[in-house]
Amino acid sequence: MPPALVILLAAGWLERVYLQPQPVAEPPQIDTVVKMAMVTRTVEDAVTIEADPEPIPSDFVSEAESIGASLNSLSKVRDDTVFRSGDDEAWFGIWQTLRSSDMPAFRKAGVRNVSFAELFGQPRSFRGRLVRFSGTLHRLQKVEAPANQYDITGYWQAWIQPDDGPASPIVVYFLQLPPGLPHGMKINEPVEVIGYFFKRWAYEATDAIRTAPLVMALEPIWKPLKPAPPGGTSIGGYALVTMGLLVAITLLGIRYANGTARVRSTPSAVDLSATLSNIELFSPGEALRQLTASEKEIDATAAHTHSTERPPT
Repeated sequence: MPPALVILLAAGWLERVYLQPQPVAEPPQIDTVVKMAMVTRTVEDAVTIEADPEPIPSDFVSEAESIGASLNSLSKVRDDTVFRSGDDEAWFGIWQTLRSSDMPAFRKAGVRNVSFAELFGQPRSFRGRLVRFSGTLHRLQKVEAPANQYDITGYWQAWIQPDDGPASPIVVYFLQLPPGLPHGMKINEPVEVIGYFFKRWAYEATDAIRTAPLVMALEPIWKPLKPAPPGGTSIGGYALVTMGLLVAITLLGIRYANGTARVRSTPSAVDLSATLSNIELFSPGEALRQLTASEKEIDATAAHTHSTERPPT
């Protein structure tokens, strides 16, 4: 027992000091609240008209890179807004591109890994381009699509917390789901996303109007968590098993030693027939006669001894 306890304490100390994961520094938080610009009106009934979109330069996309929709439609998309009618052309154009592709092709493509900060801070640079990121899926629900001529009735809206980002979501719309992926308002599933970045989208949070990067993808790459094996696998767990084995071996050794000592101290079995084989059995009368003769012989021997020991007169 003492060696086992020493091993257990030493193993626990080593685990705490050397094998504990180092705390990971949290990424800096990003302010996603929409800052509404104040408009100074010189006329009370003035109407604000949205400026024409800036055209996207022709060298926006390299020859080896593809985009999800036409440059003209992508130039009409506006950041920090909800869905607008001006977004529809690029929105459904990307869905058409996704429907004509498949997941194996996306996985083989050399897609750039991006972070929340990159998508949030440079929406115009990533507009319509394929991006890749990993995160934890916390919310997934089916939403209806607006009336359209592309036979798209709905899609899945997902809220994903990126692995390397702040505590802010990336919103992803999926056209389909892999079999078995759970959905609902409170889930916790690791996924990887390969899709087209659309825009920095405005949504109503519980405290304010916030914005989040919005990505459109065919389906999530689901990485279900494997169930943890029963029992601990840490050094402390191994130490407990070792201590249990030592105790069991000690008890077995003590029991074996006591059993051997009892076997050695127990007299061996006696064969009664062999012991009585050399003994002559007599009847009671014969035994009495032999006893009388033995007594007379003893008396005669004693008298002779006495006479020989008498001193001379």
